[in-house]
Amino acid sequence: MTATELNLHEVPAQRRASVALDGIATARSTHARQHRRPAALTAREALAALKNEAQFVSIAAANLRHGVVLNDVDFDRLTLAIRNIDTITEEVLS
Repeated sequence: MTATELNLHEVPAQRRASVALDGIATARSTHARQHRRPAALTAREALAALKNEAQFVSIAAANLRHGVVLNDVDFDRLTLAIRNIDTITEEVLS
């Protein structure tokens, strides 16, 4: 599946960031072969992936506000969400 064939609306919401990141990695490796990098994601695909990550961050923030302590798994997932947001944003803005 190429970057232009990627349709994140067909991917379950919780997997969209991972699929988007796979698209970025594929585009980057294609760039190495072709000496020019095609767009890895459309703006719509990036926003769909970012939406799910932002929702996770929002839920974590609400839990913290209500005194819920993050366990190690939740903290690791929150850290991954931030990393995904950074990577997707950098890809779209570059």
